[in-house]
Amino acid sequence: MALRPFLLLLMLATILISQAQGIGSSASDCCLKLSQKSIPKGVVTSYRLQGPESGCLLRAVVFTTKKNRKICASPTDSAVQKMMKYLDKKAKNGKNRKMGHPGGRPKKQRQQRV
Repeated sequence: MALRPFLLLLMLATILISQAQGIGSSASDCCLKLSQKSIPKGVVTSYRLQGPESGCLLRAVVFTTKKNRKICASPTDSAVQKMMKYLDKKAKNGKNRKMGHPGGRPKKQRQQRV
């Protein structure tokens, strides 16, 4: 009879430890393999990095497409690094335009009559 509380405590400890290690639901979003195909610039909207710090075993760049599909790529691939720089620049230019800093020519100012 004294064995039941011990088994219950052991089961609870196992569940808590497995969730703390990222074995739970948070690891289900991890890439398990990397794509070898080239990714066209026109279909990718954003990216994020994955690795041990995010609870995943494989280091990868996860691109998100316009159709909300995920593409996993190697972070050491030069084409992937170029795509990341392109997306960073595109995002920066988008923020500047939203903040009133046009990328092109300045707006015409109305002349005031004196």
